[in-house]
Formats: sequence, structure tokens, C-alpha cells
Amino acid sequence: MPFATEVASVLIAVVPALILPASQATAAAIFGWTMLPLILLDYQHLWLPNRLVLLLAAVGLLVGPMLTTDVILLDRFVGLAVGFLGLEAIRLAYKKYRQRDGMGAGDPKLFGALGGWLGWQLLPMTLLIASIIGLVFASILHLTAKDHRTAYPFGSYLGLAAYLAVLMR
Repeated sequence: MPFATEVASVLIAVVPALILPASQATAAAIFGWTMLPLILLDYQHLWLPNRLVLLLAAVGLLVGPMLTTDVILLDRFVGLAVGFLGLEAIRLAYKKYRQRDGMGAGDPKLFGALGGWLGWQLLPMTLLIASIIGLVFASILHLTAKDHRTAYPFGSYLGLAAYLAVLMR
């Protein structure tokens, strides 16, 4: 896994440098490098540490304007709130209805932090892409019968989706 992490770190910087203006490419690299430990921790341990999520949110409010230049500060704060409250409402409704957790408490926090980077406008696309990535991942594991998970790292899918959404916009 360390080699894959190093390759991912390089790609996080190289891909945006090839397709974005310099200041946006720099911000995209900072975004990706800040997301990478969260993606890896969630993928390996289903854990999104509050400190790293808060760091992502804070850096997003500071550096995000370089990345998504057309998103105003108010839209970033709305993204923080809507991202968190939207997924938190789904998480709590599922728990109330099914009497068990269906999503970790870190996923709504991460989605809120992503809203700080992206603004509320990119959150629906990010959620859609993350859901597609998750469905593909779960289907492959189910079809190959190599893994019988009962929990999936949705935060990892959110992080990857947010990065892809930034590159595709």
C-alpha cells in the first residue's frame, strides 16, 4: 500500500497541473493531499478522525477560493451546513427506522467539509459520483466473492468523488 500511496500523491499533483491553470492546480493538489489520509483511513479502518476532517474544512475555507474561483464565501458556508445536515439527517433517519447504524458519523462531517471546499453547488454531483463509485465497488466485491463486507468506506468514495468533480468542472 505505501507504493500506491506514493503514486496517488504524485497523481494528485500531476493530473491537475495538466488540465488546470497554475493557481487552481496548486489548490487541487492541496485539496487532494489533505483528502488522501482521510480516504486511506476510511478505506482501511472505516475511520474519519474529527481532527483531520476539521483540518480539511479549515483549509477548504482558506484555499478553496483558489480552487473553485466562482464560489463565494457564503456558498461555502452553506455547503458546510447543507453537506453536514443533509447526510446527518439521512444517517439519523436510517438509524431510527432500522434501529442500527447505516452510515458512520464521520461521513456527514466529511461531506460538510467538502461543502466548504466546493460550495453547495457541487455537492449533488459529488454525492452522485460517490454513490456510483460505491455501487461499482460493492458489486465487484459481491460478484467476485472475495470479500463479504457489511460496511463500506463511503467517506473514501466521497473524497474521491469530490476530487473528480473538481477536475471535471
